[in-house]
Amino acid sequence: MIFFLWILNLPSAASGKSEVSSVIYKVSECMQELIKLWEEYEASQSDKNTESSHKGPTLEIRIPAEHITATNRQVRGGQLWGTDIYTNDSDLVAVLMHTGYFRPTASPPPPAIQELHATIRVLPPQDSYTSMLRNNVRSRAWGAGIGCSYRVERCCIVKKVGGIIDLEPCLTHTSAAEPTLAPVAVERAMTTRAAASNALRQQRFLREVTIQYNLCNEPWIKYSISIVSDKGLKKPLYTSARLKKGEVLYLETHSCRYELCFTGEKMVKVTQASQVHEETDKFHNHHPHSSNGEKHDSDNVHIDVFRWSRCKKPLPQKVMQSVGIPLPLEHVQVLEENLDWEDVQWSQTGVWIAGKEFTLARVRFLSPS
Repeated sequence: MIFFLWILNLPSAASGKSEVSSVIYKVSECMQELIKLWEEYEASQSDKNTESSHKGPTLEIRIPAEHITATNRQVRGGQLWGTDIYTNDSDLVAVLMHTGYFRPTASPPPPAIQELHATIRVLPPQDSYTSMLRNNVRSRAWGAGIGCSYRVERCCIVKKVGGIIDLEPCLTHTSAAEPTLAPVAVERAMTTRAAASNALRQQRFLREVTIQYNLCNEPWIKYSISIVSDKGLKKPLYTSARLKKGEVLYLETHSCRYELCFTGEKMVKVTQASQVHEETDKFHNHHPHSSNGEKHDSDNVHIDVFRWSRCKKPLPQKVMQSVGIPLPLEHVQVLEENLDWEDVQWSQTGVWIAGKEFTLARVRFLSPS
């Protein structure tokens, strides 16, 4: 859900009404303030005609640049119900991706961008909210009224050096790469959050066993973020832990195959340890695939490292098993080595490696024979 930090909410001496200047988007647990705004508005309009009372107030939301990414945990969690008009607890960043104001990627915006300003209009609750695949994001269906609703009326970029760039929505684009927030083409409406949560778990399970044929015409699993995401609190099932145990992850685009494997540890001197520990702790607090990949001694910090390579030629699995997994260096072109785990970020449609995006179609874990 979204939490909005109120910046200014002062009564106007002339009208006696509230004037909200702006609020700051923060990832948190509730959106009671938005519901309160709607209830106050309804109360103030009770003596006016019904049509005008349901236009709703507008509100400007300021979104810091660090939240404008598909790795935002609310976006990853599919916190999004409706199409064009969304439930009050739909995440605003996910809504802006769904409406096409910016595309969902795992990398943050360029450093020149300070924040986004989005103007939303608060609306009454709808009888139901529809699901739609749009811009690599699928919203979810909801079959009952909930608090209030909202829609986006304007969005713009605010640059650090000054200046504003207006963004335009894109309401018709659907990528050939299917999204992973909700993995079914048609979604039935839910009327309780427990039912919706259970349905989403079932959908993710079904998506995990969706089969495609790889570049060698062998059956592989269709790429889904649910396959590479950590399984609850079971650390042995974390992707990073599986790689450390010797499994190797092979991933394909429509034309290339890539390999991600664990290669050992790198050592950081104790003079740098406090900074590394602080950064890693901060990372583990929000990263979906983190592992306890550090151990300390009195002089050094040891950090797990991984390697990202392109396979020079897609080989059948039997051949791969015979030559060795991970593949020997003569079979791969190493693109990135000594990667920290935080340099590997999974998005709805692929993976970001050290800031570069790879759009994926298929995935397979393989173990050494």
